Amino acid sequence: MTFARALVLVLATATIAVLTPGCGGSSGPESSVNGCDIQAGASCPGADLSGADLAGADLSGADLSTANLEGTNLSDANLSEANLSGAQIVDTDLSDADLTGANLTGATITGANLDGATLCGTTRTDGTTDDTSCPASTETTDTSDTTATETTTTEATVTSFEVGDLVCSSGATTGTVAVSWTTEATTAVELSVDGQLANTAGPQGSAGLVVPCDGGTHELSITPRSDSGNGETESKEVSG
Repeated sequence: MTFARALVLVLATATIAVLTPGCGGSSGPESSVNGCDIQAGASCPGADLSGADLAGADLSGADLSTANLEGTNLSDANLSEANLSGAQIVDTDLSDADLTGANLTGATITGANLDGATLCGTTRTDGTTDDTSCPASTETTDTSDTTATETTTTEATVTSFEVGDLVCSSGATTGTVAVSWTTEATTAVELSVDGQLANTAGPQGSAGLVVPCDGGTHELSITPRSDSGNGETESKEVSG
């Protein structure tokens, strides 16, 4: 083999090595969104993470205070000990997310999916603590004959349900009624108008429900949900 031919082969091999892309890749959550590094302990107060796909992300201990999380996919994400105070949690997917020890004080939560979310030592929007998903407390007594175990569960409960007036403009067929609520031991609530589901939202918050302007009386209802089942429905009537 001549020197020239050998040189050509070496250069061709080097070119192939440079141009051939590496195998593999990741289908995981985005690594950075609008300057916010998606990682445990991230400091992203006021960050705009709206619409981002952060499914399965590890944001434990992160500072996401006043962040915009509208439409963000945080399903199966680790948000334990995260600071979400004042955040906009609107139409956010938090299904199966870990919110253990997270701070939601002052956050706006509406239309969020909290199915399967872990709420233990979680600070609600009103500053109270939600232990809905904590491991059930057990008491075991050993005797020479038997071992007794007692498990305590708390039912989801509506603690307040405020309903505004239905105001119908001239010629309008529908109007909006403002409602607000707080709950205990609840992961999500269902809001209904005349028995038809209108919205699913977080354990506390506010929303506008569309009600017919037909001169009749209409029933607005709220049903609290938790991992152990639905709590008692509370209803109020409005008329236009």
